[in-house]
Parts: sequence; C-alpha cells; structure tokens
Amino acid sequence: MKKYSLYFMLGFMVLSWIIGIYYLLVYYTPITVIPMFNNFYWTSTFSAMLGLTVAVTLTSLAVLLVIQYYKKMKRWYVFHGFGLFLWMLTISFQLKVAAFNLEICH
Repeated sequence: MKKYSLYFMLGFMVLSWIIGIYYLLVYYTPITVIPMFNNFYWTSTFSAMLGLTVAVTLTSLAVLLVIQYYKKMKRWYVFHGFGLFLWMLTISFQLKVAAFNLEICH
C-alpha cells in the first residue's frame, strides 16, 4: 500500500508542475492576482502559480527521504496522507488562481 500512495503523491506533484508551467506559457501576464478571504494579493505569475509548488515539492522530497531512511516507521500513513492532502490543496489553489485571473470566477 505504501507504494501506491507514493505513486499518487508523485502524480499530484507532476500534475501541479504541469498546471503551473502551462499557465506560465499560455496565459502569461506580468501581474497575477491571488484572491484570499477578504484581500487580493498582487504578485508575479511565477510566484503565484509555481511558488507554492516549489515549496511543497521540497517538503515532499524531504519527507520521502526521511521515510526511506526510517523504513520500519509505524506511522508512515500519516505522512503520506498529509502529503496527499497538501498536494490536492496546492492543485486546487492553482486552479482557483487561474480561474480568477482568467475572469471565470467573478
């Protein structure tokens, strides 16, 4: 079961990178608006679409190295579950920013 969750995490990681790079190449604008609960943040397109992806990728790789080092860890499923949730959250954030900036959501 551990192998399948690693494949899912890798799949979500690749999907997130594809979404970010596609948005950068096709819909590039100098400024991207990030909608929050009660504010709007103006930032560059790279940091809006790939900033969180880079941070989560580095964190996921660090966690995977720790899990590989401690192979007999009893609670590996907690780390994998949190990683999968974090990647789904990252992808939904990217889609929300893309939809908002393409004027689909307002």
